[in-house]
Amino acid sequence: MALTRLSRDEFLDGYWEYTPGEHVALAQPTGGGKSQWMYQLLAATLKQYAGYLSVRVGIPKRRDKTAAEWNAALGLREVPRWPPPASFKSRPAGWALWPRHLNASPDQDPDKILEADRAHIERQLKACAVDAYQSGRSVYVADDIYKQAVILNMNQFFSEILTDGRSMECGLWGCNTKASGTKEGSVTSFFWNQPTHLFFGHDGDKRNRDRFGEIGGVDPQYVSEVVQNLEVHRIGRNNISDQLYISKAGSDGSGGPAMCIIGP
Repeated sequence: MALTRLSRDEFLDGYWEYTPGEHVALAQPTGGGKSQWMYQLLAATLKQYAGYLSVRVGIPKRRDKTAAEWNAALGLREVPRWPPPASFKSRPAGWALWPRHLNASPDQDPDKILEADRAHIERQLKACAVDAYQSGRSVYVADDIYKQAVILNMNQFFSEILTDGRSMECGLWGCNTKASGTKEGSVTSFFWNQPTHLFFGHDGDKRNRDRFGEIGGVDPQYVSEVVQNLEVHRIGRNNISDQLYISKAGSDGSGGPAMCIIGP
């Protein structure tokens, strides 16, 4: 089956249709440009729903150049803790929660500091995600969803958003670098079968592609073959993968899956 191929601009201008409360999943190995693409989708969504949807981006990393640049471009207010100061809550675009990490001094036990740091980051990000869910008309963005779900113990709550968030118009958007998970655990299976919109970049690891069997409504073998053969383009200093897009709402909202390839 030949899939329609679109440029990113063509897709965003003529095909991207998001309804508040829908979930979005992006998956591919590190370095393929998925975070950049996720922010481009978010920018188009905010343009459509300005003043209606509130965005909360949860950033668990110490440094993230892509997040910093896009937070500014989207007009998101960066805050180090949740809740933010009351004076910021009238900003319709939303917030980027970027908790400050704890640093160990030479006389401290590094393991205890790491444990305390994880607990601190988890507490802040979970408070933000819960607020998005309870407030509704929102998007919670988990850029590194594996770290938040598994390392920061947010998996159970993400399962709740993914199963119940639509009725609250709260959408969970997540980027996953290793679909198969690790020995420490994996992102909830609801991350694969609940999203309306799924984007996959090139992935040569069959273990990762095996997770596609949990999507539902598509032929996982076909999806696996397409993802394995997606082109990767050298653009500047970056390797940017084509994206396989799966819309479980269909191309006309009919409820049947629709697919296309999105180029750079």
